[in-house]
Parts: sequence; C-alpha cells; structure tokens
Amino acid sequence: MKNIHKYFIFGLLTPLLWMGCQEEVFKQIDQSYVHNVSMPIVLTSFAPMEGSEAAEISIDGDNFSTDISKIQVLVNGVEVPILGANKKRIIVKIPQGTGTGKIRIKIGNQEIESKDSFIYALKRTVSTYALSGNGATFNFFVNAGMDIDSKGNLYVADVFNNCIRKISASGEISTYAGISGQEGNVNGSTQVALFNHPTDIAFDADDNMYVADTWNWAIRKVSTAGEVSTVKAWVVPFPQGITFNRSNGSLYIVSALPAASQGKMFELKGDGQFVERSVDVPIVSGGICLDKNNQLIIADNGKSVIYRINPTTWTKEIIAGSENQKGWQDGVGEQARFNHPWGVAVDKDNNIYVAGSGHLFDNPDIATNASNIRMIEAGTNKVSTIAGGGTMGFFDGLGGEAKFAVPTDLVVDASGVIYVLDKGNLRIRKIITE
Repeated sequence: MKNIHKYFIFGLLTPLLWMGCQEEVFKQIDQSYVHNVSMPIVLTSFAPMEGSEAAEISIDGDNFSTDISKIQVLVNGVEVPILGANKKRIIVKIPQGTGTGKIRIKIGNQEIESKDSFIYALKRTVSTYALSGNGATFNFFVNAGMDIDSKGNLYVADVFNNCIRKISASGEISTYAGISGQEGNVNGSTQVALFNHPTDIAFDADDNMYVADTWNWAIRKVSTAGEVSTVKAWVVPFPQGITFNRSNGSLYIVSALPAASQGKMFELKGDGQFVERSVDVPIVSGGICLDKNNQLIIADNGKSVIYRINPTTWTKEIIAGSENQKGWQDGVGEQARFNHPWGVAVDKDNNIYVAGSGHLFDNPDIATNASNIRMIEAGTNKVSTIAGGGTMGFFDGLGGEAKFAVPTDLVVDASGVIYVLDKGNLRIRKIITE
C-alpha cells in the first residue's frame, strides 16, 4: 500500500512540476478525506478518453474518498484496479480486454456513471513472420497477394520468381508450385508446372488453390493432390486480383489492365460459366475479397476508396474514403482518406483491413504516408490506423511504432492474427491483437 500511495502522490505532483507557473489543474486537498454520504458523487471528466491495456485513467470529480477499499470503479462493466484516490480524483489502470464503455463509480450506496464512454483500443504487436532468405528469396518487384488455407498454412504469390511459396508455422519458406526463377505456361505436378508472374491466390472450400497467372492471362488451379491445370485462359486481360465465394463456388476476378478490361469485373461460376460484370463506375482495382455477407470488398487503387459491391445486383457503395481524394486520414466513412490502397481482408467480425500503398512500381511520393495498415470497423465504417504510420521503413514493435514499406496484401486467420505482405521489406509480417 505504501508503494501505491507514493506512486499516486508522484503522479499527482508531476503535472504540477512541469506546468511551472501555469494554473494548477489539480491540488491534493485532503490526504484523509472520507466520502460524505449526505452529498452526491460528482464525476466531471476523465482523461485520456482512449487507451489500451495498462493505460492509466485520471477521473476528476468530487466527494470521492482516500480510502480506496471503499471505492469501486467499473469500465464497460469490468472492475478496474484503483491506483490511488482523494476527494477530487481517482486514478485507475485499465486491464487487458476491458472493452469500450462508460465509467461507473460506486461508493457506499451511491454510484454515478460518465456521460462519455472510454474507448478501449486493442493492443497490436507487429513482428516478422517470414524473412526473405529463410528457405527462399522473395522477389516482389510488383504488388503480390496471398491467402491462407483451412489448416492455417500461408501461401504467397512470389510474382517475379514465377512461383507459389508456402510458409510454415515456424516461418520457413518453401516452393509449393512452379519452379523458382523460371517463367512459362506448363500444367502438371507442382514440381514441373510453370507460371508467368502469378500475382494473387485464393482457396475454395476444399483447399484447392486458384492462381491469377497474370502474364499468361490465365486462371490456374492447384488441386489438393498437387496437380496444376488451367481453368480459364485468354479471357481476362492480366488477371491480378481474385477471391473465392465458398458458398456458391464462384470465383471473382479483377484485371491489372483497366484499359483492356474496360473497368469490368469477371465471375467464373461454379458450373464453369464465365460472365463479364459491369458496375456503374469502372473500378481500377487493387485487392478484392468477400465479407461475411458474401459482399465484394474492393480497394479502388485509382480513386483511393474502398467499395462494397453486391454480387447479385452489381451496384456499389463507398465504405470509406472519398473518390480521387488521396491522403492518410482516419475518420468515419467518406471522411477518411487512403493513398492508393491495395490489399483488403475481412475478419470474423466483418471488420475490413486495408494494406497501404499500391501503385505497381515503387513510388516514394505515394508510399511515404501509405505504408500502414488501416481498419474499417464493421457497422460504423470508422477508419483507424492499427499499425504503421506516416513514414516508410522497417521496424517491429507496437502498432503505431511499427514501420512497413509498401504493404500490398494481407490476410486474417481464424484466430484474428493478421499477416501482411510487406513488399518493400521482402518480408511477411504478423500482427497479433492483445
């Protein structure tokens, strides 16, 4: 208790020391104040209003108590530890998993609740999952994609090595299909098959892999038996983004060459029927995925917005960003700004994740403030930056401290772990939430 008390007093005095001659915002009134049961509890404010695990929250008001055993503080209904208290201030510490909610103070038979909610920000940690050279050397000269199978194995389109890489749980890289460094258009076993700059992959419900074999203008299939075949060829100009609807068996495809595809999207149905799909405004697509309602989520790389497209009516709506207004700005819906986004993925709660910059070749003017990972909250379309920031580079660490160099794709596994294809750093990064 003595240590807590000393810590608390220091915390109260510190703001006064650095403020110098400025107005005092807090003054210890009485070291032995007893809550007055005949007077109400007053809760005027708390700060900070947002934080993650271990954040210390200062709650200001009146008629509290210096005896913390008499006080109970709950955040989002979760009781939180009290570091110290006096007549006008209580300091608490936020435990892991508290969640977002209002602050409630209980003293004796009285209680009061804050008007505003404390926003609980999840703690995210970025680390390197697979490093180029650990079993194979990546060559991501242009944007590339990846996907994860039902067993949790990660696969990457190693675009300029003309092959598909598999990454084990320990981060070891191996060649899964194709011959590294050799381009071509050959079917057969995974050991003899050849690809020509594959840029994206997607799995069906049975773990068969589909590959956007871009320079062959083909959609290839790698069966679970390890056989490579051509599903469709010479119908989609430079296919580069694909996603699979495991409910109806449809494969959705976007082209890397809007001038040739005329902004259309393409659907390869489960029965083999191939259909061109038009939306009301042509999309210069980066990444593509399906949300939990089987709606298409597309990063429009040209207009710097994120769309949702209904695959029945083929109408679209803007989820976040404003057309042709690029930048890096968090906010709700169209208030947010993206800088030529590329990869998109959805978690089990239907939150959307967006990987930073996406022009085909390195462009520092674009990548500088776009080498980050954003989240679009399900239901509210609130956009926040969860990892990386306004500078490009490499650093493993907590969310905003981490640095990326032109991340071009990402995928979320069943447990919520996010894997990021960090193109400029030739790494696969991992983001763990709490």
